[in-house]
Amino acid sequence: MHTRLLPSVVRPIGASLKLTENCQAKCVTCDYWKTRWEDGLSTERAVETINRLSDFGIRYLRFTGGEPLLRRDLFEILRRADTSRFKRISLQTNGLLLKKLHKEINESPINKVSVSIDGLEATNDAIRGTKEYFRLAFEGLQLLQGKSIQVAATLNRRSSEELQSLVDLVTGYGYEFAYNLLDNHLYFFRNGDVESLWPKEDDIERIGQVLEHKLKRPAYEIKYVKEYFRRSVAAEPPCAIGFLEVYVASNGDVMSGCYVLAPVGNLLKQDLGEIILSKAYKDRCVSMTRRECPGCTCGVLTSLRIQNVGQGVRVLTKGILSRRRAAGESLRSAGPTQ
Repeated sequence: MHTRLLPSVVRPIGASLKLTENCQAKCVTCDYWKTRWEDGLSTERAVETINRLSDFGIRYLRFTGGEPLLRRDLFEILRRADTSRFKRISLQTNGLLLKKLHKEINESPINKVSVSIDGLEATNDAIRGTKEYFRLAFEGLQLLQGKSIQVAATLNRRSSEELQSLVDLVTGYGYEFAYNLLDNHLYFFRNGDVESLWPKEDDIERIGQVLEHKLKRPAYEIKYVKEYFRRSVAAEPPCAIGFLEVYVASNGDVMSGCYVLAPVGNLLKQDLGEIILSKAYKDRCVSMTRRECPGCTCGVLTSLRIQNVGQGVRVLTKGILSRRRAAGESLRSAGPTQ
């Protein structure tokens, strides 16, 4: 790969910020709930971090976790931080506290809410390990006002037969439907039960039909999803996510848009700009385009689109720049969910 055609300076336009790794749901695929995590970013430090992300040029901020609504000071942080320059502030949540906190959300600068729901009620609640998860999430969503709403499902065997009905339900409310792929490479998924949810051949075909006919996804994307679940992907696309997003963990660790690889720095010890503009950070982003990593599904749909627009690193570079200009959308892939 001719890396000389990649951007000379890494300037991500999106950031995912974890204020906590704690979560009250007990999803079968996830490890978060098995540990009591200590939040490393105080209220003051969280405000400083958001301001620094804004100063650096980040325009698309996503609060993720764990469950971000478990941070009791979340709305105080949002009131105190300068959020005026962000074009979008997203909340990625399990939805269990939406009903309780809908007034605070409605009054906040959050303008997009993404909720993780993996199937219809009984199936979802079993996968998420939490009674009334489905009901609480949808009741909470209906109380939100003036927010863009996304429901993100992790494609799986248990809900493959009801996927079409779930899409119809979500879009019937006027919400966006997004999807993710099962993965256990990320540190908070490594001990999760992925195999019992892995689609079999009939499930794969049903999923493919929904992607094609209901969601109108492009052929190359459907092909990748099918090959991924058949464990027959010949070659992964060059990963562009490092050039697009920066991840900040609840302990201040800074990652190049990847939860699999080791952090490149820590905000409690270094300035954000010093980390992102370092040679080590750029080297990591370049290595990701070469797929010099264990692999994961974070941002893979974005990378697939860039790869399939045309051929070569020049297209990758143009795709990155275009992606930055076009709001940092993740091509209806919500990224790793709770």
